Amino acid sequence: EKQIPEAVGVIPATIFLICIILLQLLFSGDKSKIVDFHSALLSICFMILLGFVDDVLDLPWRFKLLLPTVATLPLLCAYNGSTSVLIPHFISNYLVGNDHLLNLMEKTFDFTKSSNNGGALLIDLSWVYLVYMGLLAVFCTNAVNIYAGINGLECGQCIVIATVILCYNLYEISMENSVENNLFSAEIMLPFIGVSFGTLFYNWFPSKVFVGDTYCYFAGMTFAGKFSLTEIWKQTVDFSE
Repeated sequence: EKQIPEAVGVIPATIFLICIILLQLLFSGDKSKIVDFHSALLSICFMILLGFVDDVLDLPWRFKLLLPTVATLPLLCAYNGSTSVLIPHFISNYLVGNDHLLNLMEKTFDFTKSSNNGGALLIDLSWVYLVYMGLLAVFCTNAVNIYAGINGLECGQCIVIATVILCYNLYEISMENSVENNLFSAEIMLPFIGVSFGTLFYNWFPSKVFVGDTYCYFAGMTFAGKFSLTEIWKQTVDFSE
């Protein structure tokens, strides 16, 4: 019986890291972006290591839930963006009409009215937002990993997601909206799409290689890091209307 190599996801992951390291030269004069790059690299490296160890040792699920949270610590420490989110109008109207609930929430969170979104309420989640970012990494890594075992599905779905994100970034750049964040996101997605296409060629049915948990965790943390550092998800979900 022909043996099929496993844990081949370590190869595209390594090539991706090399590309990201070289891309740092474009931001050599921007210290804040260098910090973002380093935090993303550290988190992705941790997840690649976890994925490879999981492929070799078959770790229990409790570690698969705990370790991605630890891996997000560099991202959380480097994050210096807003922790505020827009509240949908139907929830805002309910809060305004319920003084008791509004007063209770104001003791925990800060509320402000946005001047750029039709007066929609902004809620500053503070540390709760950072907890959400940590949970986002757990979701992203396991969301990719849940489809493992079907030839080409892990790589295929990641290529579709990354391509949609890249198209959105290019559109926003053309409209001159958050150019710096969208450019940073696009520079992460381009090498990711490239290494994923190369892997998909060998992982497509009938599969010549198995990407293993290494690729799943690497891809999941790449998406989580991109969303966390660039805040692109906040632009795609707008409750101001």
